[in-house]
Amino acid sequence: MEERGWERGLGDGDAEMVDTAAALQLDQARWDAIVAILPPLVRARAMNGVRTRAFMEAVLWIAVTRQPWGRLPSAWGPWHSIYVRFTRWAQDGIWDEVIASLQSHADIADPLRRLVSDYLLSHHPASVNRRAGPRFTPF
Repeated sequence: MEERGWERGLGDGDAEMVDTAAALQLDQARWDAIVAILPPLVRARAMNGVRTRAFMEAVLWIAVTRQPWGRLPSAWGPWHSIYVRFTRWAQDGIWDEVIASLQSHADIADPLRRLVSDYLLSHHPASVNRRAGPRFTPF
C-alpha cells in the first residue's frame, strides 16, 4: 500500500490536525477528475507518483482549514516547497482547471477557489489582469 505524507507521522504540534488531514484525502474519483485536466507534463508526473496527490491534499488542507502555510503538518513535507508549487500553479492558471474539475465537489472546490483568488489578488494582481485579457489603462 502506498504511503501518503500525513500517514508517515506527525510532528509534536500536528496531532490535532490528523482528523482534518484524513478527511481531505482525495478519493479515486476526485483524483481521476483532477488528473484528467492537468497539462500533459504535470499529468504524466501525477499518474506515475504519489507526490502530486500529496501536494494536492496539502493545498486542500490549507484551503479548507484556512490555516497559514507555516502550520501545514510537517508530514506533507516542507511547507515552503508546497507553497512555491502552489504559487506556480496559480500563476499558470492550473488551479482554475482543477477547480472546474471539482465543481460537483463544492466542499473542496469553493475553499480552493477562495485560496487561489486571495493569493492572486494579494500577491500577483498583474497575473490576474493578464489572465483576464488586455485592459486599457489611462495615463
